[in-house]
Formats: sequence, structure tokens, C-alpha cells
Amino acid sequence: MRGYRDTAAQMTDKKDDPPPEKGKKPAMSDMDALDTFPLGMIPLTSMSLRSAKLIKNARLETTVELYNDPITGSYQIFPEDIAENFKGSEGDQEIITKLALLNSYDVFSMRNSLARLGLTLDAPESLTLSNDMKAALNKYAVQFSRPVLNNIFGAEESNAAQDLQQLLRDPDVSKVRRNLMIMSEKTSIPLNEIPGFISDYNDVFLSLAYYRYIFENIGPSIQRFSFWIEELRRHRDVMSTPQTLNSCRKTEDALRFLSSSIRERLMRLQYSFEVFWKNINPNSFIQLRQQIEDNHASLGAVLCGLVVKMRNWEKAFPDSTQGGPTTRAKFVVTELEPGIERLRSLENVARMRLGLQPLKN
Repeated sequence: MRGYRDTAAQMTDKKDDPPPEKGKKPAMSDMDALDTFPLGMIPLTSMSLRSAKLIKNARLETTVELYNDPITGSYQIFPEDIAENFKGSEGDQEIITKLALLNSYDVFSMRNSLARLGLTLDAPESLTLSNDMKAALNKYAVQFSRPVLNNIFGAEESNAAQDLQQLLRDPDVSKVRRNLMIMSEKTSIPLNEIPGFISDYNDVFLSLAYYRYIFENIGPSIQRFSFWIEELRRHRDVMSTPQTLNSCRKTEDALRFLSSSIRERLMRLQYSFEVFWKNINPNSFIQLRQQIEDNHASLGAVLCGLVVKMRNWEKAFPDSTQGGPTTRAKFVVTELEPGIERLRSLENVARMRLGLQPLKN
């Protein structure tokens, strides 16, 4: 079977692993990640492929990870090699090739992507965030639900700990019905459609909270990287090599642009919620949901690229003393720079669709 081992992703035997760093976040589940998609969710004919998953490598290429062993590491093949390695799997290869072209595998962008590709899941309800991730996103819930509660029910009936779902789970049935009627009257949404509206609203704000969570979690890595690459740029060996110096500058500029632009986009989308809160009705919600969902694919794509780049960089250089200038420069040229300009292009297109000015190189 033709394939390759991803040594960058290779793991060590658990008995030799150092103790986890204080405050270090645990690895995300496949359903919470942007760069992983379990193929068991897709109706493939090959059982071997159904136990595999798609992953994005350091160069943002999509590979099929057949297994990941604690000792031998990750064994991967490219989608175009499936039929050669799995006889009779031409149909599976066609499906996986389509999936491989997607820029992100986060659950929110995947919903539209799968529909666009005409692919159905064995269990559509499984395309959702884990309970652990939902719990982690709770800290953002107040920002999205409190204004709605204040606008509809008034400050006396809302507090910082409440959310829409909680308000309608009150054991006092008469109070719940009264709240539903108030909400229906204030929003012009039929009474029987209010529960569905709340569920849809929850999903929309959850998606934006998820992207914000991902962005904030890679923020420290991007910040450390900016100091790391600035120091590398100023090293005499790099300064004396124009091609390497140019790669460092392009990578540094792209990371800085992507970071600031995503922050601006998230702020713009947050503002869309504020506009919605001032005039809550079925049409305004349709517009809000459309705007947020239109940004799922691009937010997922750019954040996926940043997560993969920063994660692989941190694995290779866990602290500022790791690696000399030659090793660092080679990593920039071979692992960080490839695909970074495409991320910049995707982000500029997304900015224009959101009404923001594109930024030049």
C-alpha cells in the first residue's frame, strides 16, 4: 500500500510522555475540530475507509489517515491513491475526493458543504459539537441571549445567568406560557413557532461563539509566533539570504493580516446581532442567519489553516530555545509558507462579501 507517515504528527509511547503542562488544553474531539472529518459518517462501501478520517496536513493538503499509532505515528495516503490501495473503491474515492476539496471540516460549514455536494450522512444528527465544547461556549451565551431577554421581557425578568432555553424550561407552566405569548407579541412570530425560533437562534449564536472560541484559543500562539519570526528575520544568516528573508516576511505579514482581519470580521458579525436585537422579527432573523451562515465556510477555512499552521509550529518549536536559525528558516519555507497566501486570498474575498474593504499585500 502506497502511503506515507506524517512524522510531524508522530506521537511517543505514553510511558515516556512528560506530564501535561499546567493549563494546557486537552486535544479537541474530531467533531469539534476544523481539520478532521471521520469518514465513518459517510456511507462508504469500504469498511477500512469508514474507520479512517480526513485530516489537513501542515501544508493544508487533505490526506486520508488510515491509522494513528502511539508508536509508529500517523499513516496517511492521498485521496487520489484510494482506488489503487483499496480495490473496488472507485465510488468511495470519488466521494472522498469531493470532501478533500473542502477547506474546513467544522460542523457548521460542513452542513452546507455536504448539501452542496449532494452527500448525506448515515446519522445527520451526529454533525454537532460535543457536549464538552458546548459547555466551553457557555461563557459567550450571555452576550447573545441577555439583549434578547432585556428587549422582550425587560431587565426585571432576566439576569446574567439566564438564557432563552432556560427561561422556557421554568417549572411554572403558566409563567412559561406567558413568556411565550410576550415573545410572540414582541417579535410577530406565531406562538407555535417560538420554540423553533429559539432553537434556530441558539444554533446561529453557537456557531459564531464557536469560531470566536477557536480564534481566541490560537491567539497566544500567534502572538508568540510574531516574536519568534521577528527574531528569525533579524538573524544575519536569514538577512543574507533574500529568498528565505522574503518567505519569512510573507509568512509574518500574512499571519498578522489574517489575525487582525478575522478579529474585525467577528466584530462585524457581533454587531449584526446588536442590529437584530433592536428589531426582532422573522425577517430580521432570516437576514441575520443568512449573514452568519454565509461566513461559516470562510471563517472555517481561514481558522482551520491558522490552527493547523500554529499547532504544527508549536510541536516543532515548543519554546523559544528550540532549533537554530537554519532549522527555523527551513520550517518557515517548507511548512508555514505553503498555502498561507491562499488563506489571505480567501479572507479578502470574505471581507468584500461582508462589506469590508480588501487589504492589499
